[in-house]
Amino acid sequence: MIKLLTGQEGSGKTKKLIGMVNNAIKTTKGNLVFLDYDNNQMYKIDYKVRFMGISEYNINDDTSLYGFICGIIASNYDVENIYIDRLFNITNKEVQELETFFNKLAELELKYNVNFIMTIGKCKDDLPEFLEKYMIE
Repeated sequence: MIKLLTGQEGSGKTKKLIGMVNNAIKTTKGNLVFLDYDNNQMYKIDYKVRFMGISEYNINDDTSLYGFICGIIASNYDVENIYIDRLFNITNKEVQELETFFNKLAELELKYNVNFIMTIGKCKDDLPEFLEKYMIE
C-alpha cells in the first residue's frame, strides 16, 4: 500500500508519521525504514527502526530517491514498511511532477510487498487526482 499524510506545515504530519512507525514496530514482523531529509527526528524514532537521513546520501530528486529505495529493498528482503517524511524536501519537485515516481513505487509495492507511508506538505484539495487513492483520512 501507498499512503499519504497531507496537510500544511505545522499540521502534525510528522508527529503522526512518527507515531505510526513507533506503533508498527510492536506488531510488524519485517523491518521498518524511516527516511527523512535530515536527522532532526532521529531520537523520536524507536531504535529498532532503521532511520536514514537522506541529505547524507546526496539524494536531491525523485529519480535518485527511487534508486535509493530500490537499494534498500535489494539489500534487505525483509523490509515491510518504508516511511518517508517531507517528500518535497527530498525530491525538490512539485507534486504534479511526481506521477511517474508514484507509479514506480506502486510497482515496487506489488513486486516486493513493501508499504510506503509518507508525508506531503499540501492540503488534500491541492493535490492532483492521481494521488487521491493514496490519501489517509
